[in-house]
Amino acid sequence: MHRIVALVRPPQSTFELSCAAEVFGVERPGLPTRYAFGVCTETPGPVATRAGYDMLVTDGLDVLDRADTVVVPGWLPTDEPPSPAVDRALRRAHARGARVVSICSGVFALAHAGLLDGRQATTHWGHAQAFAARFPTIRVDPDVLYVDHGDVATSAGAGAGIDLCLH
Repeated sequence: MHRIVALVRPPQSTFELSCAAEVFGVERPGLPTRYAFGVCTETPGPVATRAGYDMLVTDGLDVLDRADTVVVPGWLPTDEPPSPAVDRALRRAHARGARVVSICSGVFALAHAGLLDGRQATTHWGHAQAFAARFPTIRVDPDVLYVDHGDVATSAGAGAGIDLCLH
């Protein structure tokens, strides 16, 4: 079973998270179950969402050490970098061979962790200019749905995140 863990933070976009959850976390009658899907956050407990409600996340960053794929479903506000603990957890997961994926603004977390240096990436067109200015070592292509390097993948907007997850 391939273990996928979404790393969330307040205020979490429910749409970006649901892209990954619907593709990887919903068992469908008549189809084999291939994924174990979970959610983690830096500080377990209630996590505020942009939809006006909190969700309870009981797992911390340590579950990233067992993930085959880590999904960062958005990172808002984009001008707030991840904590050193989140950076370390993302780098550690990647270094041991986990695939790391971002949906929409989640690319900012991957860039802060140094996982995109010297690579091509994409993000929502509304974030592309600010992303390119903040991370000049990353080649931003705002005109594609997703970019997949095998070990790291990024999607444009949330809708493109569904395409990336299906890919």
